[in-house]
Amino acid sequence: MVKPYHETLFAGIEGNYGVRDGHDLPLGSTLRYAAFGLSIIGDWLGQPLDLEKHALPRDLAWGQLVAHWRHPDPDVLLSALLLACDTHVERIALTERESDSGKFEFGSVFLAVHPTEILAVLRLRDLLGLPNPKEIDHPLMKTPYAAITCLPGAVTERDELLEQFLAVVRQRDPQVLPVGL
Repeated sequence: MVKPYHETLFAGIEGNYGVRDGHDLPLGSTLRYAAFGLSIIGDWLGQPLDLEKHALPRDLAWGQLVAHWRHPDPDVLLSALLLACDTHVERIALTERESDSGKFEFGSVFLAVHPTEILAVLRLRDLLGLPNPKEIDHPLMKTPYAAITCLPGAVTERDELLEQFLAVVRQRDPQVLPVGL
C-alpha cells in the first residue's frame, strides 16, 4: 500500500509538481521533517532517498533516528527515540508567528501532541519483526495520542468521510492523488 504512494510522490517531485527541490522553497518551509519522513520510508522500501539530488536538508536531530531506526538492539534505538522526542517538543510552534516562520515542524495543537514520527518508526519496526523499547520515558509519549491503537489490517471498514475528501482532492487536482491510490 505504501509503495504506490511513494512512487506517486516522487513522480510529482521529479515532474516539478509542488516543491521540486530544496533550492526553491516556499516561504515558511525547511523540508527537514519531510526529508526525515521520506528517508525512513525510502529506507523501509529499499529505495534510499538521495537528499543531495533533491537538495533536501540533513538534520542532525532527525538524522539520528534515520540512522538507527533499524538497529536490532532496542536500547540503541531508545536513545535516538528520546532525541527525536526532544526534537519534536523543541520544534512545536507556540505562536502564529513561529508557525509561519518555517523553523518549527509542528504548528497545530494536534501535531504538537501527536508523536507521528515516533509511532511510525515503532510500527515499521513491528512490521519488520524488530523489537521495540518496552517504554519510552518522555513526556511526549505520555499523552493519550502516543499509542498505536490498532494493528495493520484491523480496520476493514471504509471511511465514508475520508472517501469524500479524497474524491474532492482528485476532482480539484487529479495529479495529487491518482485514481487507484
